[in-house]
Amino acid sequence: MKKIVALLTIGILSACTYAHNNINFLPFRNQVFTFWQTDSIFYYDNKANEEFLSESQTIVEDKIERGQVLITHKGETMVSSRTYRTDYYSTESIRPNKNGILDSVYSPLRISKNASYNAFGEVTHDGKTYMLVREGKSNDIILVTPDGEIYDHIGRMVGNRLIVLDALFYVKPADLRMVPVVDTRSEVMEDSAGYKLTYNGLINNGKDIVFTYQEHGFKPEEIRFSNCDEKINIHGLNIDIINAGEDKIEYIIK
Repeated sequence: MKKIVALLTIGILSACTYAHNNINFLPFRNQVFTFWQTDSIFYYDNKANEEFLSESQTIVEDKIERGQVLITHKGETMVSSRTYRTDYYSTESIRPNKNGILDSVYSPLRISKNASYNAFGEVTHDGKTYMLVREGKSNDIILVTPDGEIYDHIGRMVGNRLIVLDALFYVKPADLRMVPVVDTRSEVMEDSAGYKLTYNGLINNGKDIVFTYQEHGFKPEEIRFSNCDEKINIHGLNIDIINAGEDKIEYIIK
């Protein structure tokens, strides 16, 4: 008799354990079900409407004319060069081509042509690639093709994945599109290199010609030549002097 009671007790405990295990299996099954019903998202590097550095250019501007007669007045620049960087900052957004609505049995989604919408990533759903556009502060995600066509189903976020709802959303008007737009601004940085040569007239009763040569990052350098010199060289610049006066100089840069 005691053996039968013991076996019954073991059977009851086993049944409790089996039931307990069945309860634990449900979250796992739900998790797998969710994974099958959702799409993996490829998230863009840039945050929505966040400005980012899209391009940077180093520019060298030379003001030099060779082989022709030039006239420069006292205090003006004869030759110059500057090197600087221009940075271009961009902001990406999605803009509708007109006012519209995504109508359904649920609450309709209104689209304003004056609003900027955020594309934060993309998915491949039913073999097609869609940009994911967040509709304001709501949980609704609009799926948009690369050419701006709006998918007739909306999405919702499930964790870091996307689930596409079964409900149909009718696009009105039919030619409503959401087009990617890039706004860019430029910012010129300070000069990083360069020089300039300035004519400073005559001194010593007109016997000497005076120039100022200044290289970026260094103090100005005063350079003198005899007014009798017809050919001079200033830091690699070969110059033929035709006539040098108190107020101006005529010359040719070789």
